Amino acid sequence: MITLKRLTQDDWQTYRDIRLESLREEPLFFGGRVQVEEALTEADWRSRLSGGRQNAVWCLFDDDTPVGLTGVVQQREDADGALLVASYIRRPYRGNGYSAQYYQARIDWAREQGFKYIDVAHRSGNEASRAANRKAGFQYTHTESVLWPDGTHDDKVCYRLIL
Repeated sequence: MITLKRLTQDDWQTYRDIRLESLREEPLFFGGRVQVEEALTEADWRSRLSGGRQNAVWCLFDDDTPVGLTGVVQQREDADGALLVASYIRRPYRGNGYSAQYYQARIDWAREQGFKYIDVAHRSGNEASRAANRKAGFQYTHTESVLWPDGTHDDKVCYRLIL
């Protein structure tokens, strides 16, 4: 049975494992940070699951097996905004509508926290992300050229949902 569970600091190992998997499996979309994140300590992983208004992370499970990950964080520049981050679903589970659960959980959380809007972005060429963002009601705002963590320049396509 497929379920989506919000992770707590006690779930840090599950979070670490599926996050590192996502970085290894999709380096183009996650920006080549696997070496940096492999070096994180237990305390680092726990702090990423600190909760409150700063962030929320969910894991998609097939029974007890983690098969996906997603999160949302408070914007650094604007406390009224949230930012969707780190969405990943293992290949055999893609195309089954599970990303809709991700969007619903993150949008509900952002509303409960009193955010006024949510931003999301993806690297140019990530058509699955583009389609999912649009289906969830996000509106295109702009495209900008950025230096990704893997050292390449590419476009970042940005969207916003007003809550």
